[in-house]
Amino acid sequence: MFKTCKSCGTTFDLDENILSKNVLWLKCSVCNEKWSLSDKPSEDTKKKNVDIDNKLKAEKNNSINQTEKVTSELASIKSVVEDQTKKMSKKNNPILDIKNKSVAEISSELSASKLKSEDVKQEKNVDTIKNKIKKDKKKFNFFPFVFIFLILFFSSLLFFRSALFSYSYFYFPKNTEKYIVKINDVLSSVQLPILVELGHIKMVDFVATIQQETVKFSGVIKNNSLRPILTPRIRILAIREDRKILMEKIIVTNEKIIMPSSTIEFNDFSRINSKEENISVKAVILKKLF
Repeated sequence: MFKTCKSCGTTFDLDENILSKNVLWLKCSVCNEKWSLSDKPSEDTKKKNVDIDNKLKAEKNNSINQTEKVTSELASIKSVVEDQTKKMSKKNNPILDIKNKSVAEISSELSASKLKSEDVKQEKNVDTIKNKIKKDKKKFNFFPFVFIFLILFFSSLLFFRSALFSYSYFYFPKNTEKYIVKINDVLSSVQLPILVELGHIKMVDFVATIQQETVKFSGVIKNNSLRPILTPRIRILAIREDRKILMEKIIVTNEKIIMPSSTIEFNDFSRINSKEENISVKAVILKKLF
């Protein structure tokens, strides 16, 4: 039984035996259109179904006829070959007498020779692959790997420059003090100055007093890490109530590094030209070493 989609015109071959009374409608797998199974097919649809049946039957008959034709041709060819073989076997053929071999023997010889040729080809392929590997080893270029290693090495030196200089001050204080300013100038030219690791230090107990236009201040800087840290500079600011800076001073301590889990103290004073009372003093740790 053939059913045709009313929307796109696609025809489907349905088996009436699998249809039951519970099947009320059909759905097209091409355009997803649904229609009722109870709808009576139109005259055009019936004609199309008849045409399709006729075409299918014609194609089936053609295929059967072609199969029978090929089978008959093969049978005739086989009979001709057998006749020729019998004739040749009756005659005194010197070539057949010399060889005197069956078809099975000839096929076995052919297969053996084919296997030998394949083995030879495989051996040649293995030899060529080995030669290529040897040539590749000889031509192997280490320059890219050395270049990448150098880039990674110098990048790590720049990234950990603060830690490297702190250890350098710890082990070689004189040489480090001699060259660190020049090195910092070079690094600053490429926007990579030597910085203090502020994440490992903290200022505690900062105290400032103002007496007779003199500001006295003191404090403690603590290293919370387990390795030496570069000692930072400290900026002292005296700020008036209206946010005007009355005094600014940079303190540089004598200690170049703060030892692991230890502290350093600083104290100093400075004069201000103001007798106002509402003045606050703040201390800021600077990130840049110079």
